[in-house]
Amino acid sequence: MSIDLKMKLEQELKDDAEIRNLWLEGIHNRDHRQTFKKTNEFYDFIIVGAGTAGCVLARELVYNIPNINILLLEAGPPDIQVNDIMRSPCAFPLVYRTSETDWGYSVEDQKMSSVVDPTKEISNKGFPYPRGKVIGGCSTVNAMIYIRGHKADYDLWASQSPEYKIWDYEHCLEAFKAIENNTRKNPDEVFKKYHGFNGLLYVQDRQDDTYDIMKDIFKVAKNLGIPYNNDFNGVRQNGHTMKDGKRFTLVDGYLIDALKKVETYPPSKPFETASPHGSGDDVAKFVAVNVKCFAHVLNIIWDEEKKDENVAIGVKYFYDGRVHESFIAPKGEVIICGGTINSAQILMLSGIGPKNNLEKNNIKVRKELPVGHNLLDHPSCCISAKSSIPNGNSQLHYSSSGLELGMFYKGDINGKIPSQKHFLDERPDIQFYASTSQLEPVNNTKPKKDEVLSMLSVLNLPSSGGHLELCSSNPFIHPKIFFNFYEKPADLYLMMSSLKLTREILRQPPLSTVWGVETDVDKEMSDEDWEQYIRKKANSSYHPCGTVKMAPESQGGCVNHRLQVYGTKNLRVIDASIFPTIPAGNINAPTAMVAWKASRLIEEDYKNKS
Repeated sequence: MSIDLKMKLEQELKDDAEIRNLWLEGIHNRDHRQTFKKTNEFYDFIIVGAGTAGCVLARELVYNIPNINILLLEAGPPDIQVNDIMRSPCAFPLVYRTSETDWGYSVEDQKMSSVVDPTKEISNKGFPYPRGKVIGGCSTVNAMIYIRGHKADYDLWASQSPEYKIWDYEHCLEAFKAIENNTRKNPDEVFKKYHGFNGLLYVQDRQDDTYDIMKDIFKVAKNLGIPYNNDFNGVRQNGHTMKDGKRFTLVDGYLIDALKKVETYPPSKPFETASPHGSGDDVAKFVAVNVKCFAHVLNIIWDEEKKDENVAIGVKYFYDGRVHESFIAPKGEVIICGGTINSAQILMLSGIGPKNNLEKNNIKVRKELPVGHNLLDHPSCCISAKSSIPNGNSQLHYSSSGLELGMFYKGDINGKIPSQKHFLDERPDIQFYASTSQLEPVNNTKPKKDEVLSMLSVLNLPSSGGHLELCSSNPFIHPKIFFNFYEKPADLYLMMSSLKLTREILRQPPLSTVWGVETDVDKEMSDEDWEQYIRKKANSSYHPCGTVKMAPESQGGCVNHRLQVYGTKNLRVIDASIFPTIPAGNINAPTAMVAWKASRLIEEDYKNKS
């Protein structure tokens, strides 16, 4: 770090500390001047996290269960605070690593044996790991891609035990269709079978044939035998969550609709903020979804009178400079929707997790479960190319969503260039994107904007899994994240296969001739060279899932088929952390699907409670 940069950072920290002390002094003086009434907050449901799952869940519950109220807690700001950036489809990379909207996680460096030459040690370099910390969560800051995955993904979930049948593809398709409002004009009957047109999440097609260089990449792909697919979410495994060319988040579709419902029940009774545990029929109840931003949940509150049970009765959270507590009504539930990293952390801070890790951090173990294990993601690797624009007249395009052209295909398990049979395989394990945006950090000479062409390969069905662990009982300190990318040889060779195909695409005319494409993989490379290249450029698709696995407890599960946490009462986890295996595609749509289905399970259980 340079001396100038160090001095600048030290000054920024000093200024920040000074403002923070002034704020604390103001809070202190205010508390001495006036006494504040402590109110007991009671809700039917407390939802932690206003991301994709939290938004869907809040809306579905408040409309489908009569006369309930919901507290929705979000650690980040409302999305309107950075509306100019959030609404722009082309600006999502600008939102990453901004302290206002990003949790700021980082993946740890790891050393492991080389796959190509196991006698050598090789490094997986750590990297920043952005996660949405804002109303809407990652649906507010992601690349807006709407991909559901493959039929086999959900049938695999359902195969764990008979009661998991509710998670097979046919049941999940019902939820996908219920959520979706597809804007394709004149859809055919086959398309209608797989899509919804009355849901609250707008999905529109991507226009992939607008820009000259993308047209040429498309032609090269067809010439190599990669078939055209008009619907990646149909009978074979591309849509974007946009409306009228603007980003469309789960806030726009679901949370805004949830906030419209505000009433008292019964309206003829006087309104009173009394505890529902002791209230009679002579007081009214406020029916609404109450959203609190900048509310950082510390832990779950347990009923300490019930020594032999782990009964969740509320949550403790930091808000407006002080610690608050909110509790649930007699038939209520605490629902954790914090996302794959944060949900696991909240459970562990509350005593639910691996015994050794909890005891190491002086946390009382209430239920030993493999929380934080089974951490899955889609590894990615990018080949960045420079393009010599003909006649100095750029035809590349930058006001885009960043990912202009997508392909799915099967990789070769031996690391060779995929053949025709791989392109026709119904279970693709590679997701590929071409883009005129810079999709990886530039370390050396930064190319001019009109020279960049990014070719991104994503491993859709990785066999390597990681974990996260607490390094402190302090809820404001991030857990350590270990992905173990390419630990299993198959993962490395499949990625190698895709990158070799990418190089072959870039070598084809007119890319190699008219566009003068040049890359850092033009030379012949051995498999050992490719492994070094892949690990050096190792990155993620930012699709974490699996840390609170939905499975039988005997099979490493943390929640059951109804997403209730084993060994507890009144507690569920509903977000991508419950995925038993990772879907073969982006996970925002599957997360919304899980939340929609979970709302029906919660509704059933609520009505069955005495």
